[in-house]
Amino acid sequence: MKKLILLFFVSLVILLLSTACTNQGDKGSEQQEKHEQHEEVGEDVTIGQVNKNGMEINAVYMPHSVKVEPVEHGGKEGNIHLEADIHATEDNTFGFHKGEWIPYLTIKYGIRNIDTNKVVEEGQLYQMVAGDPHYASNVYIPESGNYELTYEISAPDLARHAEDVKGFYEPMKFNWKFKFEESKE
Repeated sequence: MKKLILLFFVSLVILLLSTACTNQGDKGSEQQEKHEQHEEVGEDVTIGQVNKNGMEINAVYMPHSVKVEPVEHGGKEGNIHLEADIHATEDNTFGFHKGEWIPYLTIKYGIRNIDTNKVVEEGQLYQMVAGDPHYASNVYIPESGNYELTYEISAPDLARHAEDVKGFYEPMKFNWKFKFEESKE
């Protein structure tokens, strides 16, 4: 009888562990679906996109600011909501599933007016959630024109199991040119 009870509990533990592992694998595809749904709303304006170091990095903005709490984490006044949507690609070596959001990054941004060669905004994008997690901040762009966006992305402030997850990357810098049109609203 004791062997039967022990066999039952071992089977139960194996079943629970396999279910947990299966659910964890599904989280990446769920995150990718949420990311795609956020983009389908049609509100985001794409500035640029790049795949590097196991991540898909999308620079986008919403053509209006949003109310953010706490204000000191990206909720300042602005006329756009600048975002960095960053998700793991299949070839990432950080232990994330494809499509999962990469947390704990430090992302500094700069926006330069190409027409006047003046930097109009500099700051940091903060971790935040809405329909999905992303990095963002409200930003003020003073006028329509041609601009250059720069993202400086540092490695995540995240511990790792050294034997399972390769080291993180060196800081990266990306530049994209975009045309900004002031909203007529």
